[in-house]
Formats: sequence, structure tokens, C-alpha cells
Amino acid sequence: MRKFRMWSMIAVIGIFVAVLSGCGGGSLDSTNSGNQDTLNIPDTYRTQEVLSGAWSAIDSTSQFSAGNFGFRLSSARLTFDSVDMSGSVAYATVGSAQEWHTSYTSGDEHINLGIQNLGLTFSNEAGRMIHQAKDKWRCNVDGDSAKTLMNITVSSDKIIRVNYQGVTPAMYAGYSAEYSFTLNFRKEE
Repeated sequence: MRKFRMWSMIAVIGIFVAVLSGCGGGSLDSTNSGNQDTLNIPDTYRTQEVLSGAWSAIDSTSQFSAGNFGFRLSSARLTFDSVDMSGSVAYATVGSAQEWHTSYTSGDEHINLGIQNLGLTFSNEAGRMIHQAKDKWRCNVDGDSAKTLMNITVSSDKIIRVNYQGVTPAMYAGYSAEYSFTLNFRKEE
């Protein structure tokens, strides 16, 4: 009987210690504190002023593949208007126009699909940007067709690098493609 009470007491103490150790755990989490430090690092450039305006792609030879689709850049343009930054959050009116020479390949079949915009042509859409690290912003744009994700790195007051991630609309026989590609843009004068 004494052994049973002793083991019961040890079990109760163990549960009590486990419950207490779970309380308030976020403050020592190195991932959270490191992330906060990263978000609070100021940008090198005046990002609000730098982003405002029109940008043209400078990657005339950019190409990538996604699934059975192949893409080669024809042209790309990006605009940011009404950029409003407050701390690590920013809002802007975003416009985009992209044209890609597109092809579909499956086995021996190779079909030229002409120029496609990959769902990345839109104007005056609301964009919400979150500061990710020094000179790096994540921008989500909710357009009519789908959500567009752009990871933006400000390289100078005239150059930005944008990584696009998303899914195209159906382009051939009901098939779409999941993409992730990066373009460099120069600010238009």
C-alpha cells in the first residue's frame, strides 16, 4: 500500500511539473526572438520611396519550367502606388503586366501556346507587405483570379529582385502549373 501511495505521489508531482513547465513558454523561444530581431532591423534604403513608381524587368533571357510547361520571358513590368509603411507592415496599390512565351511538352508532343500572362497581369490591386528581414518584404496581392505572392528584395534605390510564387490559371487541356521564379527589375525614370 505504501508503494502505491509513493508512486501515486510521484505521478502527481510529475504531472504538476509538466503543467508548470508548459506555462508561458514563448518568451525563451529562440525562433520567435530571432524573428523579432530580424523584423526590427532597419532597411538600408527608404523602402517606401524606393518602391513607389514603375519597374521594368531587366532579365530578357529569363526562363523556367513548371511541370510540363516551359516559359521564356517576353516582358514584365511592375508598379507600386500609394505605398504606406508603418513599422514592419506596408500597404500599396500594385499593378503587374507580364508576358511569357509558353510551351507544353508531354512525351513526343510539343505545343507552342504563344504568349501567356500566368495570371500575373493586373492593375490597381491591394497589396499587403510584411517585413521579412533587412531589405526584404513579402507582398501578397489578392487579385480577381488568384492570390499572388511576391518576395521582394531591395538591392539598391534602382534595382529590386522579386521571387514570384503561385499557380497559373489553366493554360492547356485544363492543366495549370505551380511556379516559383525570380526576376530583377530596374526602376523606370
